[in-house]
Amino acid sequence: MSMNFTEFKRRLGSEPLGKDPEILRARESSPEFEQAAVEAERFEEKLEHAASVPVPDNLLKELQTISQQTPGASDRSGWWRMALAASVLIAVGAAGLTWKLNPSWDSVEDYLVDHYRHDGAKVLAMAPEATKQDVQSILAGFDVEAAPALADIVGVIKSCPTPDGKGVHMVLNTQAGPVTVIYMPDTTVSDGKVHAFDNVQAILVELQHGSAAIIGADRQQVSDYYAIVQNYIVPSG
Repeated sequence: MSMNFTEFKRRLGSEPLGKDPEILRARESSPEFEQAAVEAERFEEKLEHAASVPVPDNLLKELQTISQQTPGASDRSGWWRMALAASVLIAVGAAGLTWKLNPSWDSVEDYLVDHYRHDGAKVLAMAPEATKQDVQSILAGFDVEAAPALADIVGVIKSCPTPDGKGVHMVLNTQAGPVTVIYMPDTTVSDGKVHAFDNVQAILVELQHGSAAIIGADRQQVSDYYAIVQNYIVPSG
């Protein structure tokens, strides 16, 4: 018996990254199921990122000091200090989530610098485990697809924020080393504009649907993949 949509969303709520065969079959049964799964995965990634924001080493000690200095604190049970600590720790974690959900940049170039400093090295360090199906599934959420020549060399793919909403962060496995591609479905750029920062080079690419930024070790590396990205990220269908 096939899983209905209500049960599918309930299962996603408890295991958004689940690989249970029943969930995978349901996911492939219709675009509605697939979209719900993609959205659940994106939200889970945001939560994981928020939880991974480093907490200052002396934060708990400072919280304890604050609680001891607060009038009447000595008469309160230990839960008060724990509640205070928990609320501050949640706020610290939420700072990372806020960066994902409510960013603000003055220009595309500012966004690239901020995003790459925030996520670039971490994503480059991920194991290249993306499959062609992963690539097409995530891009389909933005009504685009990757031609085989591009999908074949994508090693890592994940959702990410862009200046105008959600987008996609990819790492290409090339002979010259890893190349980062950030797909921005709703952002307009100056095609071919180059921006250098932090010992990397970025080139902006206008696409049929949206735009992209290619980031690599040097100008030659990013230029080599300009045409590939421009011609091979295309509208679905």
